[in-house]
Amino acid sequence: MIRSNSPVSEKITSLAALGLLAGMVLSWPLWNTDARECFPLLSLWGPPNWESPAVLLYTGIWPALAVSVIAAVTIIFPGKRGLAVSLAVVLCFLGLSDINRLQPWVWFYLLIFIAGFIGKKEWVKIESMRWVLAGVYFWGGFNKLTPYFIEDNFPWFCEAFPAIKNLGQYPLAGYAVAAIEMSLAAGILLPKWRPYFRRAIPVFHATIIVFLWKLGWNAVVIPWNMAMAGMAWLLCSAQIPQKELADAAVLPRKLLLTPGIAGWLACFSPLFHFFGLWPHPLSWQMYTNTQPEATFVSENGQSCNRELDDMWNALAYDNKTKLSLDDWAMRELHVPVFADVWVFRRIETSLKGCPLSGDLYILTVDQWDKSKEKLEKISK
Repeated sequence: MIRSNSPVSEKITSLAALGLLAGMVLSWPLWNTDARECFPLLSLWGPPNWESPAVLLYTGIWPALAVSVIAAVTIIFPGKRGLAVSLAVVLCFLGLSDINRLQPWVWFYLLIFIAGFIGKKEWVKIESMRWVLAGVYFWGGFNKLTPYFIEDNFPWFCEAFPAIKNLGQYPLAGYAVAAIEMSLAAGILLPKWRPYFRRAIPVFHATIIVFLWKLGWNAVVIPWNMAMAGMAWLLCSAQIPQKELADAAVLPRKLLLTPGIAGWLACFSPLFHFFGLWPHPLSWQMYTNTQPEATFVSENGQSCNRELDDMWNALAYDNKTKLSLDDWAMRELHVPVFADVWVFRRIETSLKGCPLSGDLYILTVDQWDKSKEKLEKISK
């Protein structure tokens, strides 16, 4: 049970479980496949909507109930190491059994749970959690240093309120936003800066929440922002007990061991994305507008599946000939599609199996150069 004198790591673990539970409620069809209409299940093994006895382990309402129960108990008893381990294992399994479940906020909570049960010392857990948040802030800001954010997404955000609409026309303001987000990483890692950023970081997240609410977009990440605001406050306020200072001194902060496994993954795995070795959604690319996009083009848009036909009629555009896979995912799963070419190809396979004749068009971009956009056609 969380008390005012509970360890900081336990409070953060509880916040992570609460945020995960809230995110699941807002994206229920993502976890409960019975609540979907026709969006395919995309696992690392087998074709889309693969039929096998093993599928019962990660389809239907049971996976959603399993995560919900473990998360709810973790909120109450965050100090039970076995609960955090169980939650991390279940999330990994469910994420690999349906790739679209590996949303950035799910990946973040998974890293927090790992940081919470790796290491016995409280200061070790706190440091690892600080590095997880620092990784999100640094890469979240760095990845916005792109014309796709400065010229597209930043002006779109500014349109939320008439008073700042014209601000979107000034690229320097967009770069300032990216730089501010990057600075939050230093604010949470540097002891002398923490007292100032303890309040600044929650204000940053509150601003994001207000804009998302006003724009009516991707409400599922609002609990994530609330959870991160609370975590940042706790981590900036945390003090290492005197009895553990001696232990902390043994491992100076400059050593690579300080971030822990979770911190390493949060801070350094996005580097591999630049070499095509790490997926875009797990690289803290929030709102950069650089994700690959896929559109299915069909002249008739009709299949043998009534639910698919209804979805097509509701979402298809350009004389009902084109369907954005991201629009489809947002409608059915309440989250963006896992933006990866491999995922797009798997979805395209499921569409043609309906059957639904047509072609898949995949748009990929260069983060720094808009002239290098590439549109690839995948024909049947």
